[in-house]
Amino acid sequence: MEKPVIVFDLDGTLYRGDAPYWYYAQRVSRFLEEAEAESYLRRVHEHLTGRTVVESADNWEAVVRLMEPFGQKLPVDQWQEAFRETRRYMLSRECPLEVPVGLPELLKDIKDDVFVAVATNSPYEAAWPLLEQLGLISYFDVIRTEAKKPEGIVELLREVTGANYRPDRVFSIGDHYYNDIAPGVREGWTTGHISPRRIFPGPATYLVAQAEELFEPLKAWIRIGTKREG
Repeated sequence: MEKPVIVFDLDGTLYRGDAPYWYYAQRVSRFLEEAEAESYLRRVHEHLTGRTVVESADNWEAVVRLMEPFGQKLPVDQWQEAFRETRRYMLSRECPLEVPVGLPELLKDIKDDVFVAVATNSPYEAAWPLLEQLGLISYFDVIRTEAKKPEGIVELLREVTGANYRPDRVFSIGDHYYNDIAPGVREGWTTGHISPRRIFPGPATYLVAQAEELFEPLKAWIRIGTKREG
């Protein structure tokens, strides 16, 4: 693989919107007593609206962490049930999700110059239909579901580049610091951490609130790499 490689996360990166997280919290709250459920949902709402932000790797984790003050842990099967229901909701037309402005055009413009991958820990049955629904699926050379990040993202890059693996020619973009960014920092990749609430647990090449802030740096990175190889 001689082209530079860009690897995108899926959730919170290729789309945005708080509806899935709120729905997830609502489904989980069913398993609490009424007063606790009201208190829990109030805390989730305050986090999502930015009034009281909880430190977390992403909003999926925030929904879980906000349960901690109630001094109980729900059984794993209840969390899983709520998560599966949320995934089904996301694939319905009832869930408002927004693709970053200009992202399809960007992917179309750069497709010939770079190898573009998606690495997500979500299962195939959740990720693939969602990418189709978002109208993005045709822009990617590889879509790796159940990627087992963080370790799996490095394995994916070494797999697609083979003997031509060059850390300076990899750009990783995502909203989950420990899954998407930290492995790249260790490997020497260029990294772009997206955090709408500007929670940045560690270093990255670019720290941004929205994906659109990465578009110009990404195009410049591609141009520089192309000139260097030329």
